[in-house]
Amino acid sequence: MAKKKKAAPADAAAQQDAAGEQPSTSGRGRSYTVSMAVPGSMIDNTQNIEFATFVAGQVARCAAIFNVDELVVIDDSPAAAKRDGSVGAGAAFLARVAQYLETPQYLRKALIPMHSDLRLAGLLPPLDAPHHMRASEWKPYREGLVLKVQPGVGSYVDIGLDRMAFVPQAVGVNTRVTLAVGESPQVQFMPDFGESMILGQVVPPSQPREAEGLYWGYSVRLAQGLSGLLHESPFKGGYDLKIGTSERGQIVAPGNLQLPRFKHVLVAFGGPGGLEEAAEHDKAVAGRETAELFGLYLNTCAQQGSRTIRTEEAILISMSFLETALHSFGGR
Repeated sequence: MAKKKKAAPADAAAQQDAAGEQPSTSGRGRSYTVSMAVPGSMIDNTQNIEFATFVAGQVARCAAIFNVDELVVIDDSPAAAKRDGSVGAGAAFLARVAQYLETPQYLRKALIPMHSDLRLAGLLPPLDAPHHMRASEWKPYREGLVLKVQPGVGSYVDIGLDRMAFVPQAVGVNTRVTLAVGESPQVQFMPDFGESMILGQVVPPSQPREAEGLYWGYSVRLAQGLSGLLHESPFKGGYDLKIGTSERGQIVAPGNLQLPRFKHVLVAFGGPGGLEEAAEHDKAVAGRETAELFGLYLNTCAQQGSRTIRTEEAILISMSFLETALHSFGGR
């Protein structure tokens, strides 16, 4: 079980922000979601664990920079084609490092098991996302880990401060939760736990985004092949806008890009062989034109000088290309 991390007093946290520029918010909620899909083969294409870790870190940083809510790792390895539940090494590595980086530092010891894939992950630049709060920061929401449950009373939650939090809901021990904790700390002595605790409420992890427009990290999903990516969305009704990226895609000037209004957008990237190769290896979609699987199929770097663009480079190029349009047409 994770030890309580030392931090500045909760009252002080409410009075000061950490030094440095803070991620901006729109001042209003964001109803739409952005999902980004990347292939496990981008890790298989690296030469050593140092480079693989760096690439996985680049993917995670890009997801945070561009407010990605769901990071999907496409298992485009031969193992995925077998459909026997096995996962390719590259996809597993990428998903594991991405989940490690998304988890707030004070929760990692309890939530992320030790694994050889993570032996260099601690050297990567942090995401520095809003839910990775410094000890001196206070926001209306905070991530926590349930440590104890008192039936009929509530739960005891570690939120990375000097005081634990109390929530009236009974939640399973060792469950990661998002808490609404108010604009300032409300502290009350809880006789059932024998200490003064910060009062909170368990809320859906989407609430900071929907209510405040506050980016709150990404979930990680493993998809078996391209068909698993396109047809196993966690959102009701699936993705209503699917964007594929490819050097064979349509060329559109950034200023002329028009998108349909959407609620849940998916932006997909291929590995060294592109999305076309992923489609060829997936029996569920084989035989169909890859472009037909997506609502838009775009070439976002038509004037490339290099013969090749690596996937980690394509992600930054394409998400920059799409950023303004996604924010303009998101929500409906």
